[in-house]
Amino acid sequence: MSRFEPPPRPPFRLAPLLLAVLLLASLPWLSQRYQSGQWMPSGREMWSSSIASAIAIAFGVWVIVLLRRERALHHQHLADLEALTLADPLTGLGNRRALERELARSMLRSRRLGHPLSLLYMDVDDLKLVNDRFGHAAGDDTLRAVGQAARHCSRDGADSGYRVGGDEFVLIVLAGQRGAELLASRLDESFQARSPHESRLSLGVVEWDGALSASELLSEADRHMYRNKHVSRGVDEAAEEPSDE
Repeated sequence: MSRFEPPPRPPFRLAPLLLAVLLLASLPWLSQRYQSGQWMPSGREMWSSSIASAIAIAFGVWVIVLLRRERALHHQHLADLEALTLADPLTGLGNRRALERELARSMLRSRRLGHPLSLLYMDVDDLKLVNDRFGHAAGDDTLRAVGQAARHCSRDGADSGYRVGGDEFVLIVLAGQRGAELLASRLDESFQARSPHESRLSLGVVEWDGALSASELLSEADRHMYRNKHVSRGVDEAAEEPSDE
């Protein structure tokens, strides 16, 4: 499953800073030569000026190294903070904010490269009953199982998962309708194997047609999921009805 990456860091240009240090180190020597009018110093003066310049250059390089280290730590700190704002702490998947950002990027790439793009919308059936019967800790375990199944079944670098509500999840799938449906089938099986209280998933798959907006695509996938949920419940209720014979 693809991970969230911070924005690229601008290149740190070391050469201009070294040139600036060299220039600053040479200013005292140039000023002294200018005041004395002697541009060809003696050997002793040359050695003393060289030592002073070397010390100044070493100090400048040390400052540059410290600045680079501080800059790297600052960038890592910002990246960690950004990751926290984009992650769901319970499941380890992305949150709604991360979904909105990544979906917009995926739609742009899909349009530019002509690659198929689908959404897989998921909902945990009767999670409230699990909470009422076994406690909220059991409900949290069920949600974690969804996250584990999503990470297990997703292709690294191609699919990404998000928790968008209490018991609702979305996967961005870089595949067409058929590929996304196969992924949905594998995910459903993986979740049932992990579900601590035999919970089930309702799933809906929609392939982007290149015209729908991000919000429209999410709504369409949501409608497909609820339609499949009602169909599944109707089949289960019909199977549970006693026979007249």
